[in-house]
Amino acid sequence: MDIRLALLTGADIPIPECQLIMHQPTIDELAFMGERDFFTALQTVTLHKSMFVDKDKDVLDSITNFQIFMTIVNGKETVDKKKSVQSLFLLTFPKYKVLLTPRSILFSDETGSHIVDENNFDMFQQTFREVFCVNSSDMDKQAFNPANEQAKAIAEKLMRGRQRVAAQKGDQSASIFSQYLSSLSIGLKLSLLELKKYTMFQIFDSMERYSLYTNWDIDLRVRLAGGKP
Repeated sequence: MDIRLALLTGADIPIPECQLIMHQPTIDELAFMGERDFFTALQTVTLHKSMFVDKDKDVLDSITNFQIFMTIVNGKETVDKKKSVQSLFLLTFPKYKVLLTPRSILFSDETGSHIVDENNFDMFQQTFREVFCVNSSDMDKQAFNPANEQAKAIAEKLMRGRQRVAAQKGDQSASIFSQYLSSLSIGLKLSLLELKKYTMFQIFDSMERYSLYTNWDIDLRVRLAGGKP
């Protein structure tokens, strides 16, 4: 399903495979959740087994993303991760009641119940990756070595690792959104009150295009001054 226009306009996004409609939260809404908890939840929801390196490929092939996800949200040692994931689901699916069961994610509204499980979790994940600019190919560069061949060990190793999503780089204590909003408010001469209404995709897209424009402008000025490109 092509959702590029929806991403650019900030519209809600249907996930037909899950019979769900996902809301794209604004930066203002994400600020209510908190940036640290947001990135923790995003990493958990979008995890991919290609992030791991295992000597026994047969073992890794027998484990799915959904199994690792469920291991994390149901683990006694990772209660904080589960709370972060629940908060993210409240922002992205505000029209539904969400329940994390031992074997599925249950969404319910006036039309009935909608289940995300082993059968449709991959499409559920893919939508999150697109909405929140998580590049799955970039995730491959971050590898963790599980202590053994069990899903629980893999999950624990993941949660001990640093926060790893394509959107977050550099100092973990720094606010990515604050830096981007500050830069765009000056560069595009937009109010912070206006920028906080943008979605994450819109902010990242604006930042990328502003950077391209700046590079083009500098190159043109250098050429006009007789310098090398």
